[in-house]
Amino acid sequence: MPFRFSSCLIAILISAFPQATVSIPALPAPLTWRNPPASANYDQATNVLTISAAPKTDWFVEPSSGAVANTGPVLLFTPASDYVLTSQVAVNFAAKYDSGALILWADDHHWAKFSFERSPNGVPAVSTVVTKGTSDTWNSPEFKSDSVYLRVAKSGNVYIFFSSPDGSTWQKVRTFSLDTNLPVQAGFQVQSPAGAGVVAKFSSITYDPHRIASY
Repeated sequence: MPFRFSSCLIAILISAFPQATVSIPALPAPLTWRNPPASANYDQATNVLTISAAPKTDWFVEPSSGAVANTGPVLLFTPASDYVLTSQVAVNFAAKYDSGALILWADDHHWAKFSFERSPNGVPAVSTVVTKGTSDTWNSPEFKSDSVYLRVAKSGNVYIFFSSPDGSTWQKVRTFSLDTNLPVQAGFQVQSPAGAGVVAKFSSITYDPHRIASY
């Protein structure tokens, strides 16, 4: 007798192995998962990308030991040589370090993320991590909002992170390079290193394939 999958088993398999590529019209190329999410959805009508991270998922390279955490779901695309990527980010915070982020990724030791994160003090904050071998981290003061606009701009070998409370008034947060000749992809990342999982929504996603005028 030939083996047959039940409809229930098929549904389980589909949920366990999410779609390999995602297309967002605002972006220049399909996106691919580096780590599969707990769940994910892109609503083209509203331009909202929703990603759920499983418990104990993280991206960090510990400076003291070099231990690599690289388990959070990451959705990446290959951008143009210079560009500006922007998204509003909202997160259903429950535990410290829950976050949704824009991420730059070359390999496990050359990457950066720009996060809307629940700080160790239990308040929303804008956080940056730049990894060149090992990771550093910086948190803003308390951010009194349930969402924030994040922007990544690439100009030559320089990257600039900007944040905004309203998508109109922007503040430069950090300027850096990744010190690598590897191709650097861009995209979206979600994590819950100390929690039971988290959902992040990325809305108002825009992409401009031009160098910013100044930084």
